Amino acid sequence: MYPTSLTQLARANPFGAPLFSLQKVEEPQQSLNGQRPRRLAAADVSCEFGSSKYYALCGFGGILSCGITHTAVVPLDLVKCRMQVNPDKYKSIGNGFAVTIREDGVRGLAKGWAPTFIGYSMQGLCKFGFYEVFKIFYSDMLGEVSSARMGAHSSDICSLHPTSHVSFPDTMAVTIH
Repeated sequence: MYPTSLTQLARANPFGAPLFSLQKVEEPQQSLNGQRPRRLAAADVSCEFGSSKYYALCGFGGILSCGITHTAVVPLDLVKCRMQVNPDKYKSIGNGFAVTIREDGVRGLAKGWAPTFIGYSMQGLCKFGFYEVFKIFYSDMLGEVSSARMGAHSSDICSLHPTSHVSFPDTMAVTIH
């Protein structure tokens, strides 16, 4: 009974399938450099895969995801750092928040939000943008036939660094040193 329940739970998973459908887009046969341009199509909004608009949207996504999330954690990080520097004054997280609000007001919890937002936004811009640049660069360098034959996805190729492990469908593993 347990495997059946687990199977039913897996089938009812709301994250099991995307809530959008991809539509076929007519593409020109050749572009200026001899390769067909890549396009993404979801619903009515589309941009050319690898275009400057595509990279700008990826970078903007990085700014939003990294900048906003790290800035939201600034008050907790501020209290944590104060606890490390002065453990006698800031005895716990709750006490640290209370002492900071009493001494500096609620605005005191936001000290350092601007450099955090700017720094992590730039980090997100570079991470998301350059990831897409190198994903396309390495998959083009490998070629469609080679990457399909090896079973490697461009995301696997992009994440290679000195300690990376990439698994291929034939259960063959490649270790890069």
